[in-house]
Amino acid sequence: MDNYDLQVDIGKRIFLEHDQEKLIRKFRLEADERHIYLTYMNTPCRINRNDGGVEEYSKGAWKNCRSFSTVMTVYDLLCYHQGVDAPALTGQWCAVGTFVVTGVTNTETFTKRYAAIFDGRLDELKAACESLGGILQPPMAGADLTCCFGVTPFFPVLLQFWQGDDEFPPKLMLLWDRNTDKFLHFETTFYLQGDLLERLKSCMEGTYDPE
Repeated sequence: MDNYDLQVDIGKRIFLEHDQEKLIRKFRLEADERHIYLTYMNTPCRINRNDGGVEEYSKGAWKNCRSFSTVMTVYDLLCYHQGVDAPALTGQWCAVGTFVVTGVTNTETFTKRYAAIFDGRLDELKAACESLGGILQPPMAGADLTCCFGVTPFFPVLLQFWQGDDEFPPKLMLLWDRNTDKFLHFETTFYLQGDLLERLKSCMEGTYDPE
């Protein structure tokens, strides 16, 4: 068992320690005796109420989810906040550094790789965004693409993309609701960011298949 598997097992244990009925009411989730259901990046997802395992629905069947980033993001979004009621969104978008006092907050090195992949493929990127349930928004800050994603029905992120030209390289940013730190750990924003961008890349390559 590698370190990622160990971390996923820790996430399962944390989930199983929570009062599941409270989580269901808190986030208004569908559930039955065996599973809790939610949508994650436009993909049906369910959590086994007995062992905490996460599954995604693909090609007519439920499959065990082996994506570390997906699983840890789902657990954190459900289990991080300790209040009885779900935290409220502000509707105000900000950079990740806005709600972090210390630590690494610059994600530009990471996003540069995907900005280069998406550059010159704006129509393909728009189609990939929509296939993941993204809703295209009016342009913001001169971006060539602005898209809002419902990561889950109760938590969104905003993606902005600028194509490169003779003067500037392509640029990609993810913006977060100002109350993001009420929904998940700062470290999880990196898991979520990587998961979203990798899914977009896979959609553009025609290889996207939740598993």
